[in-house]
Amino acid sequence: MYVIVVQEMLRSVNLFLIFTKIGIIFCLKTRYSVPEELQEGTVIGNIASDIGLDTSNLSKRGLRIALGSGKHYLDVNKINGHLFIKKKIDRESICEFKDECVLNLEALLENPLQMFSVEVEILDVNDNAPRFPFTVSQINISESKLKGERFLLVKAVDIDVGNNTVCNYKLSENVIFEIAVQTWKDGSVYADLVIKDALDREEQAVYNLILTALDCGKPALSGSINITVTITDENDNAPKFEREMYQVEVSETTLIGTTFITLNATDADEGSNAELLYSFIPHTSEKAQMKFSLNSRTGELSVKELLDFEQSPLYELFVQTKDKGSHPMTGHCKVIIKIIDSNDNKPEIIVASSQSSVSEDVPIGTVIALFSVTDLDSGNNGRVNCHISDNDEFKLQQSMDNVYALVTAELLDRERKSTFNITIIVKDKGTPPLTNNKTIYLNILDVNDNAPTFSRALYEIPVPENNIPGTLLCSVTAMDPDADLNGAMKYSIKETNDFNNTFTKYFSINRDNGNIYSLQSFDYEKQTFYTFDVVAKDSGIPQLSSSVTVKINVLDENDNTPVIVSPWRPHGSIVSDAIPSSAEEGYLVTKVIAIDDDSVQNSRITYHLLQVTDQTLFSLNQYTGELRTRRRLGVRDSSKQRLVIQARDNGNPSLSSTVTILISRSIPEVEGLLTPNDEVETEYLSSLNIYLMIGLATASFLFLLTIVICTALKCHRNPSEDSTKSSHRISCYSQRDSMISDLPAHSTLYSSDAYWHSVLLAESRKGKMLVRQSMPNGTGFIVSSLERNPEQGTISELADTPIQVRV
Repeated sequence: MYVIVVQEMLRSVNLFLIFTKIGIIFCLKTRYSVPEELQEGTVIGNIASDIGLDTSNLSKRGLRIALGSGKHYLDVNKINGHLFIKKKIDRESICEFKDECVLNLEALLENPLQMFSVEVEILDVNDNAPRFPFTVSQINISESKLKGERFLLVKAVDIDVGNNTVCNYKLSENVIFEIAVQTWKDGSVYADLVIKDALDREEQAVYNLILTALDCGKPALSGSINITVTITDENDNAPKFEREMYQVEVSETTLIGTTFITLNATDADEGSNAELLYSFIPHTSEKAQMKFSLNSRTGELSVKELLDFEQSPLYELFVQTKDKGSHPMTGHCKVIIKIIDSNDNKPEIIVASSQSSVSEDVPIGTVIALFSVTDLDSGNNGRVNCHISDNDEFKLQQSMDNVYALVTAELLDRERKSTFNITIIVKDKGTPPLTNNKTIYLNILDVNDNAPTFSRALYEIPVPENNIPGTLLCSVTAMDPDADLNGAMKYSIKETNDFNNTFTKYFSINRDNGNIYSLQSFDYEKQTFYTFDVVAKDSGIPQLSSSVTVKINVLDENDNTPVIVSPWRPHGSIVSDAIPSSAEEGYLVTKVIAIDDDSVQNSRITYHLLQVTDQTLFSLNQYTGELRTRRRLGVRDSSKQRLVIQARDNGNPSLSSTVTILISRSIPEVEGLLTPNDEVETEYLSSLNIYLMIGLATASFLFLLTIVICTALKCHRNPSEDSTKSSHRISCYSQRDSMISDLPAHSTLYSSDAYWHSVLLAESRKGKMLVRQSMPNGTGFIVSSLERNPEQGTISELADTPIQVRV
């Protein structure tokens, strides 16, 4: 019957909005006023339209009642935003002792997060009639009482408030008594029975009256009690309390049995008429009588049960004292007990919404949780401070009174910290202060924000030449602190557009672990190093990568035998040479030059005399290969000297080559007729011939000279043939500047420019010259050794020909 049309209710609704923008949360407050006892389902307002929300997508935003004391009585339609009665509200049952009854609600929109506060004031309706604690009241009045004296009547109780509570009393018609309606200091209305005419017990001893209590509601309700007034004989002094009203404060921590006040009443009578007994009168509620006890003889009030400010902050005790006269008389007082709050309730944290995980790339100010803090205590005992444990990544933002949002204060980094235990600590301002806490567990989700990184900027890997294909050369490793696919890496060799830099035919890499294998056997003499890039890519989205340079250094092995390139050996391994008989000590006979295609120690060559006809005649420089005479040739020395010279490298194991040199002594008279390359197969002079020559020097000098010349001419080749043969080119072919080929020996040699220079010096000393001619296809050149021949022209003339000459 109390359904009110929305248009009529809007006249009495106090609606106000408080907008506060904190982070991404808009905090609004809306207030409604509705009467109690409305039927379930009654709509009292539209939250969405009152705060300016678009109702078309309200269901997607997840509107709901999250917190508040009115959550059990009120609910909201998630589709249209109507706030309606979920359970019939009885104001008297939920707001006892309160002049104002307000239900608080915290409404929440999930997406995006938005919280607003709703206050619903419950207006009282006159649904309770005044009532008396009992149906019959007995009053004894001495006949000695005079006109105008008053007697306190039973007080009616109406649990409604305002105009709906007791506001007046009426007494049934009679000629002796009337009532005087008065208001107590606490606003309650009571009635005194007033004598308006003299009493005469003998005329009438009993009066039956009806007292009616009225409220001012619409419609007005009433309640009645039968009052029996008995006129007693004279006990003309009633007890009186020191004060009509006592006010006392009692802490809620007061122990049971503690006396907190002693009521004192006096009676001017003597004897039994002055002996007083104290008791509660029916005005005192049963709840109050359960909490406090009254000593009937002493008037001491003490605590009977433990007190709780949060349960009831105020109690009213109505006390009477009665004497022991034959016609007892009473006195009355009221005791108001105010309960003093003590800090006995911890603050309570109620989480309305919380996220268990967020991505590490969420922006600063992202809401992690919404919660409210309540404390049932009052004053400073109920005021709280809220903060979070030492944590720089998060902070609190207060959206409204005691409602907070936990938001990010810094950018998150999962690689630095992947989980957080955020402890919310609340502390009230009581003495001593009480605290409470709640921990929110947050997991940080990974995003692909880290590229793989290699432990080195450059990998230099030494690999010996002649390796077996498929050998593991090295393993490159990259690190990615991201998780799962964001940190799962694949390795590859970076391809280039240059054909010469395509390394996939030389190397392969395991995509999963970065192991690099050789696909071919390396040859130091062809290529000394390989440089390529290895790329590591993760499997995240977007995909990130990094690269590192890998340099494979091919190590030389001693796999090339030294090759002797000087003196030239056009006719085999034996080289013929001649020295003049007048050669002095230190005369340079020849210079042995060998080259080795290996490097460093493997190409470092030393020279050794393996065999020699006369140990005292020749010396060989171990490092330069120069063969010199140790002394002057004597007549006793053999005219043929055979030497075997070894060129040995410094590798391990050491490799070597040998050359045999046959040295003959030339006679001064025929030195001009002999060429350095003549191979004289003369017999050794016997010691007997020498002695004969010495003895017959004078007589047979010419004869012996003739014999020697004839023998030399007979054994020596035809100069024209030798000249023809010597004029033939001894050619070498090379594919690069450091390669020589000895065509007769069918061998390929590798040499540096230093060796070329040595060869040129050696050949020049023998009256020869070297000529190098480029091949027509540009892939190499031809090197030739020529005898100097006046008919061929000078070197400068040869330089003008298409053949390039180096001396």
